[in-house]
Amino acid sequence: MAEDVTQPAPGEGEASERSRARLADGLERLLAVEPEERALRRLLSALADAVPAIDSVALVVREGDRLEVLAQVGFDDGAPAEVEGGLAAEVVAAGTPRTAPRPGAPFPAGTRHGAGTPLVGCAVAGALLAGTRGDAPLDAEALLLLRAAADRAARALDRDRLGRAHEDARETLRRAEADLETRRRTVDFILGVVGHDLRNPLGAIHMSASLLHTKGGLAGWQARAIERTRSSAGRMGRIIQDLLSYTRTRLGNGIPVSPRPASLDAVARKVVDELRAVNSDRTVEIAIHGDAAGEWDPDRLEQVVSNLVSNAIDHGDPAVPVRVEVDGDEPDQVLLHVRNGGPGIPPEVLTHLFEPFSRGPEEKSRKASGLGLGLYISREIVRGHGGDIAARSVEGETTVTVHLPRRCAARPS
Repeated sequence: MAEDVTQPAPGEGEASERSRARLADGLERLLAVEPEERALRRLLSALADAVPAIDSVALVVREGDRLEVLAQVGFDDGAPAEVEGGLAAEVVAAGTPRTAPRPGAPFPAGTRHGAGTPLVGCAVAGALLAGTRGDAPLDAEALLLLRAAADRAARALDRDRLGRAHEDARETLRRAEADLETRRRTVDFILGVVGHDLRNPLGAIHMSASLLHTKGGLAGWQARAIERTRSSAGRMGRIIQDLLSYTRTRLGNGIPVSPRPASLDAVARKVVDELRAVNSDRTVEIAIHGDAAGEWDPDRLEQVVSNLVSNAIDHGDPAVPVRVEVDGDEPDQVLLHVRNGGPGIPPEVLTHLFEPFSRGPEEKSRKASGLGLGLYISREIVRGHGGDIAARSVEGETTVTVHLPRRCAARPS
């Protein structure tokens, strides 16, 4: 029958300097082994080296309703991989250190005394066992070192378990992200196909409404209905164009840019004149400084300016003019600033303002419409020119600034 060895070791006054030195040396050996699963056998070997009386050491853990030998030192080649009953089962069941004469399995034949200590604080139940063929049982120093080694083994097992859990979580996250990206690309592809197939019938509607408007000889409510049809078809066309631009960037093709000599002030003036005509109740000011010439795609830049100014009109304070500034004073780049008054954009909105399907802070703006792709497409066009776009908002004013190198240094979107 195993004996409980939870009683304290002999008093400090009874320990000799020699035994203290042996104990310190043994602890140094155990602490020198890093707490990793592949070092478990080295940990057991360090214990056997520190205590010459120990002939065999085994680490057993509970797996379901059985005890498995996880690591061993000093055992024969035919040593059992599992343990039933005996000292190991008693230690695991009691959760306290035990000693026993003739401990039996899993110790090799000829083992006269055995000792075991549980893996305290470990996520898995188990025990560290040590056996000796000597006439006397293991002394207090050996039992103390056995407990120290068990503590190191418990830390190693927990570290390995957490490491595996971390790797499993990373793999699960990787698979989830890959699945999400596959789904996203599928949706983007469908949007692109739908947008492409809608262009032709919508173009026919817009053209027919335009012909009726100009040559139909209609008046009164008929003329107003045709004009509303033509205006709605044009708006739908712009939404479809935004969808096609979005899917082009999401599917890796990017928005095509065709650089040629252009002037940003001419582009800005054209856009401002058009937006003034359709927003007669709003004041849009424009100021040009320096040389605004460069090598860009003017049609794409027209999209950028139109998106930014329209957004400023939609979300700005109607009592405050929208101000467009083109700054060509720097030799290597031209700056475009679009400013509007208002309460400002909250920081949580500002951080994702240029992301797709992001809407402005005032969802109930009188003219807020579309899919929330205008600023995203503007960012991709500017990036396609090798430039940058950023927004800054404080109480009373929001400013979007575009940095354009004078020569289009295109980079992947």
